[in-house]
Amino acid sequence: MNEKWIINIEDAHLARVYQKFPVSIVRGKGAVVYDANGKEYIDCMGGYGVSLVGHCHPKVVEAIQKQSQLLITCHGSFYNDKRAELLEKLVKITPKELDKIFLCNSGAESVECALKAAVKYTGRSRIVSTVRGFHGKTLGALSATWNPKYRNPFKSLISENFMFMPFGRLEKAEETITEETAAVIVEPVQGEGGVHVAPPEYLQGLRELCDDRGVVLIFDEVQTGFGRTGRMWASEHWNVTPDIMCVAKALGGGLPIGATIARAEIMDSLKTGEHSSTFGGNPLACAAACAVIDVILEEKLPEKAQALGKRFKD
Repeated sequence: MNEKWIINIEDAHLARVYQKFPVSIVRGKGAVVYDANGKEYIDCMGGYGVSLVGHCHPKVVEAIQKQSQLLITCHGSFYNDKRAELLEKLVKITPKELDKIFLCNSGAESVECALKAAVKYTGRSRIVSTVRGFHGKTLGALSATWNPKYRNPFKSLISENFMFMPFGRLEKAEETITEETAAVIVEPVQGEGGVHVAPPEYLQGLRELCDDRGVVLIFDEVQTGFGRTGRMWASEHWNVTPDIMCVAKALGGGLPIGATIARAEIMDSLKTGEHSSTFGGNPLACAAACAVIDVILEEKLPEKAQALGKRFKD
């Protein structure tokens, strides 16, 4: 396959919304990818957090191949074995308080569901996010995203019910979070905003504030989840359980899938037809996700991340 042809076609016809590197990736295995000329690269990007178990992990590939010959799509209106298997696996690795799940196709979609559930559950409309926080680029998620570079072109569409507080400063949280607030959404470790780790006691303080004022606490673990920080969930480092957790990226092993994992009473506030996804929870993506979770547990990836992280820090 000719690299020049690939680049020319994409430049001519693909929407110009991505920063492009002059490399055409056509194959991958583990931590290595190859371009159209056969040149090998160590993949330090990993699809912005997607390739946690590596490219084309044999167990993930096997699961996709097997499921592709059985059933590829099945709308959420019907029950499905592979979807049920994934739900069971997810509730086993998440905090026991979070046992109701909405399956979707991305992290931004996961955030959209979380915001809607919080507003519906509380009957309030104000959302508090953080300075430098990133939660996606769909309209609700973009409204919760701080960076003016992403927000300013769409000011006329962004909700005015979103406000921002400094990350890590509990005294500012006390001023910003009120009894009119529906939800607080925060990354335990800010990713796109510059890899800022929540200070000691900050997440615990947010938990107490939200409990005191009847506010839904949402943790965006789209980038930090599934063992990347040395625990299955970054929030475990602070021993804090949110009301809703948003996950995606690594979950599908490369296939698009996301999940909004919440307390049952919050998720159940969304009634039939109030939120849905055509492709959410499709059997093919669920099969891949089941395999990814198995690999994470069997290969002890959180423990490996913890050990390697310590070496890097030392």
